[in-house]
Amino acid sequence: MTATIGLCLEPLDVLFFRDGRPFTGAERSVSGLPLPQTVAGAIRTALLRSVDCDFWKLGAAMKTGASFPDAVKRSCVAEHHWIGDLVVRGPQLARRGRTNDDIDVLVLVPAILHREKRSPERLHRLSPLPNGQLPGWNPPDNQKGLRPLWLKHLPATEPVSGFLTRRGLEQFLRGNEVAAEDIVPQDALFDFDYRTGIGIAPDRLVAEESQIFGRGFLALKEKVFLYAEIVLPDEARDGALFEKIKAIPLGGEGRHATLRRVAPFPWPQVTPTDQQKPLLLLTTPCAFQAGWKPRALDAHVVSAAVPGSLAFSGWDLARRGPKPMRFAVPAGSVFFLDSLPDRWAQTLAESDEDRQQGWGCFLTGVWTDE
Repeated sequence: MTATIGLCLEPLDVLFFRDGRPFTGAERSVSGLPLPQTVAGAIRTALLRSVDCDFWKLGAAMKTGASFPDAVKRSCVAEHHWIGDLVVRGPQLARRGRTNDDIDVLVLVPAILHREKRSPERLHRLSPLPNGQLPGWNPPDNQKGLRPLWLKHLPATEPVSGFLTRRGLEQFLRGNEVAAEDIVPQDALFDFDYRTGIGIAPDRLVAEESQIFGRGFLALKEKVFLYAEIVLPDEARDGALFEKIKAIPLGGEGRHATLRRVAPFPWPQVTPTDQQKPLLLLTTPCAFQAGWKPRALDAHVVSAAVPGSLAFSGWDLARRGPKPMRFAVPAGSVFFLDSLPDRWAQTLAESDEDRQQGWGCFLTGVWTDE
């Protein structure tokens, strides 16, 4: 049977994670939060280095079109082939409590939560409007059953931003009201450290003209760190190899983070009963072939709240080239379903590589069709 372990990634300094836009001199670039592929790549690389992987063979295999698990088998001894099969889930922001093992993992606020403008402590949620109650609602021909989301309150509202505590997350998944104190604002978790640099001419070692640039580094607050989970295959022997790794490179600009193994976080999971129906909360972003709609939920979606799209790319170290630009549905998206699919998976990712990297993680909750 597979085993799951938790990992705490605590930065040694500020961090920097690029988005999909190119960066050149005389520009300003601000870090975002890390994407699944960034953390998965850092963990994979650290594991492969610790077992003396032949990275030349690994890169050569992937350039010929081999999958990552197959490339690992060609570049590592048989004892460590399991590294190619491990699955990463996350990353998420987390806060440490009174002890190192007391952690609260936070997720982005669901896109259906709104707060009143005049009374910000009062929160409401969008819900699917019954068919025929909104004049002019005309979904596409291939999505005729799709229903609009509606807020059944008169006061003016705005979307809630920030992160949910575990208590708030459980209340949301159960269909209960979420208390304002369970919303953690962004500035309580991280800030940005803005720095200015100059381009240096390599031949003269002097400043180049018109090459002043700015960067905003991600600075996590005290007791805030990144949390990820690793699903180990049977051959991993309980992940003893992770105990030997104390720090890993993470993101750009040569930044590092310490790595510490912890018990897996107890995620709340709620299943529908009686008249309740299921909903899914996306906790990590995911790219879908159909744009906003996961293939696994194709015939089950009643309504969806998808707050835009997330463009991402990256640099493929094994193939030594840029990754293609893709667009993902962001974390915090909510899908209202009429029922759960018969064939269910651990993630909504539509490829094995995306699944292993941690794209498309979700939690199950409930809603009432009124």
